[in-house]
Amino acid sequence: MISKKLNISDNFIIVLFGSLPVAIITGNFFINFYLFCIFLLFIFNIFKTNNFLWLKNKHLRILLFFYLYICLNSLFNYFINPSFGYDGLIRSLFFLKFLILFPAIPLLINKEEILEKIFRFWLFFITVIVIDIFFEKYNGSNLLGFKSLDATRITSFFYDENVVGSFLFSFGFITTTFFLKNKVNNKNKILLNLILILVFLSILITGERSAFLKSILLFLLIFYFIEEEKLFLKKIYLFILTIFFTIFLFLIFPNVLQKQTEFFKRILIVENPETISQRFQNIKYFQHYETAIEIFKNYKLNGIGNKNFRIECHDRKYFKENSKLTSQRCSTHPHQIHFELISEQGLIGYIIFIFFIFGYFKEKFSVILKEKNIFEISKNFYLIIFLIPILPSGSLFSTFNGLLFWFFLGLTNLKKLS
Repeated sequence: MISKKLNISDNFIIVLFGSLPVAIITGNFFINFYLFCIFLLFIFNIFKTNNFLWLKNKHLRILLFFYLYICLNSLFNYFINPSFGYDGLIRSLFFLKFLILFPAIPLLINKEEILEKIFRFWLFFITVIVIDIFFEKYNGSNLLGFKSLDATRITSFFYDENVVGSFLFSFGFITTTFFLKNKVNNKNKILLNLILILVFLSILITGERSAFLKSILLFLLIFYFIEEEKLFLKKIYLFILTIFFTIFLFLIFPNVLQKQTEFFKRILIVENPETISQRFQNIKYFQHYETAIEIFKNYKLNGIGNKNFRIECHDRKYFKENSKLTSQRCSTHPHQIHFELISEQGLIGYIIFIFFIFGYFKEKFSVILKEKNIFEISKNFYLIIFLIPILPSGSLFSTFNGLLFWFFLGLTNLKKLS
């Protein structure tokens, strides 16, 4: 409901937040510039309105304590092991650029009209990317004429980064459910449901297994929590429509599930596995997980410090000579948030983070599950699914992955707008 006129500052916020997908596509430099602009705007608004109430937020205080810990932990690990270098300390210090999103987003996006216009921008960009994914799958190159460096993956406008599936998982479901939560006419409702289904199918054909599995979970949760009149018929309609488009997709692109089925084949072809870990010995990500666990065993209390997994994992003691994937036991990070935290931040850092997550979402879900607002459910379940153990993910501290997690965390922190 629109109750206030938008001023110049409001319009600047709309353009800034509405252009987030473009900043992500264009790369790390623009993402960091984007975060810097949000930081400046946040500081400007604080002193303009003299609003310091956000500092009283108990969840923010835990996050700031977590920030202080990882900075001190990086400094400590640098002093006891100078071979790690100071890259981890620098990354820890600049981690504040993500944490500031938690209080900044609810402070800056303070009107429903601002939020709606931001999501209109996002809906446009999502539609373009969905079209581009299908175009690239059919044509071999994206709308700009660029081909993916990986012939087995669809990368759209990301060119050499296999992240378009994760991008759509982050923006696609939340954006469409924002408009579905409002009472829209039947024509627009059909269009939004179609976009929702096409987002899901687009993630499928990108070949990103983790994004696809996470999307299945989020899609099913959205499907379950649809609250409308004639609820049963609405769910049947959406289910039939999804099945229809999935079959249609398989008819056009018969090999669309190749990347997904390869993952499960590598698990199932292991002969006579004696343990669960042996069942996953052919999956490279599980090699990273095992290395992270071994590092944790050696540095239980405080880990090895931020960004030091990539250095520590080269130690020969973490390699398994009898494993055919032993050369892949080392990487830039463990490719799983929980294993990243226990290996680099130890028990102390991991407990602080889990304490924040548990306390924050316990409070959120006690409200949203009663209200059954599909948009609120979509935002919060997105983050819960983002944090599911075992499923591969990017680093919690990396520019792309970090921005997605902490931005949408800030979005869940929005107050009820007028």
